[in-house]
Amino acid sequence: MDIKSIAVHDGVFHADDIFAAAIIRMIWPEVKIIRSRNMDVLQDADLRIDVGGKNCPSSGDYDHHLENGAGARSNGIPYASCGLIWKEFGMRLAKTRFRFEHIDRKIIQSIDATDCGYSFGEENNSFAHFTISDIIDSFNPSWFKEDNSHDEIFEEAVVIAVQILKNELEKAEGFELSRDYIYAAIDQSVNPFYIVLDKYVPWQHIIINETDFIYVIFPSTTGDWRVRAVPRQLSSFESRKPLPKKWAGKREEELALITGVKDATFCHPARFIAGAQTLEGALMLAEKALE
Repeated sequence: MDIKSIAVHDGVFHADDIFAAAIIRMIWPEVKIIRSRNMDVLQDADLRIDVGGKNCPSSGDYDHHLENGAGARSNGIPYASCGLIWKEFGMRLAKTRFRFEHIDRKIIQSIDATDCGYSFGEENNSFAHFTISDIIDSFNPSWFKEDNSHDEIFEEAVVIAVQILKNELEKAEGFELSRDYIYAAIDQSVNPFYIVLDKYVPWQHIIINETDFIYVIFPSTTGDWRVRAVPRQLSSFESRKPLPKKWAGKREEELALITGVKDATFCHPARFIAGAQTLEGALMLAEKALE
């Protein structure tokens, strides 16, 4: 299959059609993007995305604006056109099932849910949740900027979406590559409460989901060492065991005096991470936090 042109609707754009176009652009970099609702124009495209009134991959149609929708995932999140495109073509970019599911879970599902008006439950109205869909919407010209072209800015937003997808695919690859290292570190660990990594790798998925460790100790990019309280779940700062209250917000000499660890450098006010200049200092902090 060689895709030379795709069609999406004209006018105001959303993360749904932007990211769907970005996925296709990553596979076929020279693809032409046509923005129209004219059925005669749409029929000339190889794929019709988020427009056309049909969901039929065999004919190149990926529209979710149907009376009964375009189906849903096992977790209930409905498919919008971005999800339909990722389901059909995503493995060409992801290469592995882990990376495919990582992108779907972290990016695509949120876009689909927003576009379909799916409710995530009662919102916290004390602050705004600025989502990836909001970011893309911010590219749409303001109503009083009538000289701006939606089509021109659409292409700019697609470039941003392509970069986001590339970044997250690389992160997903990093998670995969770290698995053997993390499992080896688990096997070699001599303490049931904390694990020591001699280099930083993405540890969260395995340590949170598959172990009972309370702390992870690892070197930072600045050369010192960190003690990180393991979160109760991914994307959460609620720890299995926060660092001691009396450490919160303390730094250097004051923290060293409280902990008895001479090279202690800081403890975050939220008590999820602390630091020391050496591995020995970090180990001492972990031991004292467990007392």
